[in-house]
Amino acid sequence: MRSTRGPGQAGQLGTAGPPREQEGVTHLQRAWAALPGMLREHALFRRVLIAAAAVRLIVAVGYLPALWYFDSLPYLHAVFPLSPDPVRPTGYSDFLAVLEPFHSVWLVTAVQAVMGLAMGAAVYAVLRWHKLGARAATLAAVPVLFSAYELQLEHFVLSDTLFGFLVTTAVVMMLWQPMPSVPVCTFTGLALALAILVREQGVLLPVPFCLYLCARLAGQVPLRAVLKGIVAMCLTLAVPVACYAWWFEQSSGSYQLTSSTGLFLYSRVSTFARCSVIKPPTDERWLCITTPPGKRPDPTVYAWGRKSPINVKPPGGSPFDSRANSLATNFALRAIQAQPKAYLRAVWHSTIENFEPQFRNSPAWYSERRYMFPASAPQRLRALARANRELPDYAAGYTYNGRHDPSTRLVQPFAAMIGLYQRLVILPGPLLALIALAGLTGIVMAWRRLGGPALLPWLTGVVLIVTPAATTDYGARYLVASIPAFSIAAALGIKQFNDWATEPARSAAAR
Repeated sequence: MRSTRGPGQAGQLGTAGPPREQEGVTHLQRAWAALPGMLREHALFRRVLIAAAAVRLIVAVGYLPALWYFDSLPYLHAVFPLSPDPVRPTGYSDFLAVLEPFHSVWLVTAVQAVMGLAMGAAVYAVLRWHKLGARAATLAAVPVLFSAYELQLEHFVLSDTLFGFLVTTAVVMMLWQPMPSVPVCTFTGLALALAILVREQGVLLPVPFCLYLCARLAGQVPLRAVLKGIVAMCLTLAVPVACYAWWFEQSSGSYQLTSSTGLFLYSRVSTFARCSVIKPPTDERWLCITTPPGKRPDPTVYAWGRKSPINVKPPGGSPFDSRANSLATNFALRAIQAQPKAYLRAVWHSTIENFEPQFRNSPAWYSERRYMFPASAPQRLRALARANRELPDYAAGYTYNGRHDPSTRLVQPFAAMIGLYQRLVILPGPLLALIALAGLTGIVMAWRRLGGPALLPWLTGVVLIVTPAATTDYGARYLVASIPAFSIAAALGIKQFNDWATEPARSAAAR
């Protein structure tokens, strides 16, 4: 049968498919044509990122297969079998368990090095999204990419890099939209839950995130959208944490994340607590310290020292026993209630140490030197385990590394190069203070918008350094996770100041 379609109709129907194909080709051609421009736009950061990767490669070759600290072995021990730990959540042990089939400690540090690079890239990406120039965004990423503090902890078998990566991911996701959508809030809550299960240092992080969402109301965001975001974030945060607490209860009998809260809070109040003021009940008097407050040593001595009351005669034979943990927690809370000014002074002093110069023999210097790249081969893993009162067992390290000795080996000249590097390329405390101050300045200037986008990263950084100060003491490793957040806040704060300074000129030009 002869077709009744006209020539024009036939032509239209006959070419219905090719135009769509041609449209796809056009999009591909456009993307390919735009690629050189994109590479030129990010050329500076690309070179900086390559340099940061090269430094990490030298670290990986110079210190094989990893660096070890007292806390490293308990994390590995919790992998065989995977079980709750009384001292710390086992989120990092879960991460180690994922990589365990490869039987390589070196792979763990390699993955952590990639996380360090990813954090730097995330800082750059979110700042470019907020209309900062390539130079400013790259400069903000430099402390994350090059600071020796970051490099050191990335090469330790410790939870800090994974924790920092999760926190930075949560901050960047939340800042990617003027008002984060419900799916974004959902994934942010999950990232925060994982961060809390990696380090209890993150237990207060939901507070700045909820405050930031509430601040979106100043941008004419409907209250319903804000509430939906908060609920979505809190639900996905609460479920994993609650499940872990239930798992912990099955092994310890107490529904919580750890049974070490009392130990750390006791160490926090140990520098000032006086039983003559606290007047504790009879069952808590074994925790009293007879040494005058002015002559007491560092709080960590009262947490781990063999002669500390909490380690000498706890009721259950261990400071991590549920009864000992409860008594120590109650004792610490009584001390805080009875001596609030002394407690606030202790918290303030430990917080300020994050911003002080690291003079030789200063508290900050003593803390930092524990995590420095060693100039000579450190003690073998067996000796490190024997010195660890918490876990005098080194077999887990050998098992994880495929039965090969995972003790740190120095390879020259790369180790010497990194030794020189860490003396020159650091983030001094006073510079971190200026970075934090820049972020705060931007928040104050954006008061009409309740702090603007800088509010979230700045509050996150503050929570990350104040939480350890309030619950245990200053520690050099505790501040590293705050560096990406403070860097983002500083860059956004400086942009806020620059926008304010140039606004009269723009208004005049518009007239």
